Amino acid sequence: MNLSSQQAFSSKAAKLLSWGHWFTFANILFALVVSSLYLISDPLPMTLSGKAFLIFNWLGHISFLTFLCFVLTIFPLSLVFPYPRHIRGMAAVIATFTMSLLALDAYVYFQLGYHLSPQVFEQIVSLISDTISTNPTLSLFVAGGIIFVILFFELIASNFTWRHLTELRQKPFRRYISPIFIFAFVASHLIHIWADANVKLDITKQDNVLPLSYPTTAKSLLARYQLVDLDEYKEAQNVDFANGKVTYVAPSEALSCKAVNSKALVYVFDSEELLNTYLQKHALNPIENFYQPANKQESLFNLIYGLPSYYQKTIRTQGILPAWSNTVRASFINLPRLAEDVDANLTMFYIKSEDDLTKAIKQKADYAYAVTDNSESAWHKSTLYTSESLLPATITTPQDVITSVLATTFACQSINKFTLGNNIFNENETGVNISGNTLLIYKKDKLTLLTSDGKHETISAQQGFAIESQLEVPFLVESLKKLKQFEQ
Repeated sequence: MNLSSQQAFSSKAAKLLSWGHWFTFANILFALVVSSLYLISDPLPMTLSGKAFLIFNWLGHISFLTFLCFVLTIFPLSLVFPYPRHIRGMAAVIATFTMSLLALDAYVYFQLGYHLSPQVFEQIVSLISDTISTNPTLSLFVAGGIIFVILFFELIASNFTWRHLTELRQKPFRRYISPIFIFAFVASHLIHIWADANVKLDITKQDNVLPLSYPTTAKSLLARYQLVDLDEYKEAQNVDFANGKVTYVAPSEALSCKAVNSKALVYVFDSEELLNTYLQKHALNPIENFYQPANKQESLFNLIYGLPSYYQKTIRTQGILPAWSNTVRASFINLPRLAEDVDANLTMFYIKSEDDLTKAIKQKADYAYAVTDNSESAWHKSTLYTSESLLPATITTPQDVITSVLATTFACQSINKFTLGNNIFNENETGVNISGNTLLIYKKDKLTLLTSDGKHETISAQQGFAIESQLEVPFLVESLKKLKQFEQ
């Protein structure tokens, strides 16, 4: 039995293991620098406990992920293949790949608000292609330069830690490295447990900031995008979306329309009975899967402004007119705070009585629907009627009506800068709206209702049955961004 060869093997493995720890420490510091992009992607926490959790979680989680990569890759290689030159080279390549992946994930999170995953492959490819198409030469140069810098750092760190291993072992600060990161890791988890038990959303909203962190919940996303008021979040059953703190910034440019002299007529009936009486006189085409807020005022606001009721309080308080009304002259009959215009191109008539109905029957509407108060649910499924023969198969809401009128009748451009609705005669797969404390988002036939306490249900819009489905975080993030696009 050759003991000397075994001792030499053991000595090499021990030295490589010691080197691996120092190499990992260098990568932890580098990873902390790269991952700082996550910290500036979202607004900073407002409370001291939220800021403390942010720092502890950043130090503890990033160091844990980096050390885990070492344990799963470099450590086993050092044991089964203890050849320093080869191991150090392979370690530099592996670390370059993982660090580049971290940099890409940080960039995606900064731009889109979510992390790399198979579910968002299409969005990531679109982001990268858009970035490259803007300036292909510069984009490829920057991307290649980042990878080169990472590889250069890894080679320098690998060689430096190997050559100065004896000196590093004698440094007094080596005793404090592990305890600092372990303390940060444990402290962040303890703070999170406390925050989760006491509904501290300033902390739990950070669940998904770092990669491979806590599972994202609807509640944490609502808090992160400030749709719930953290100061008033006492009981989940009683919380409302933060309408009192919502701001609205109207588009700075004017709406451009090619057919401003066209005419459009929209009738809104106060009851189904009035609508049915009207339909006996005028044949209109029904559009199914028309979801409107159960609250009449919210439904009318949706229709007039093309915006969710999320902005209603701010707009009503400031007396702001619809952004599109600067281009298209509109007459609002029986609608509060809005005047009539006899020379208007667009007329919206709220029919509340038999006398109103008598006037309405004289003309055929381009769009018609009934609003009803329904206290049992935030959203009410009904039918929209139109004179158009081309009928869509997607979900529609009242804010889509004004958007469709502007896009089709008046041939307006860049409607998405003025409303959050869709043109119902185009292929629209996604949409977002709010009624009360319930957010409605849809993707094709799948409609998700999300309440402000984080509870959600998904149903088939056409069939009405419940769908067992996990919350699609990337889609929810995109919907929340779209909802808040008119905020300052």
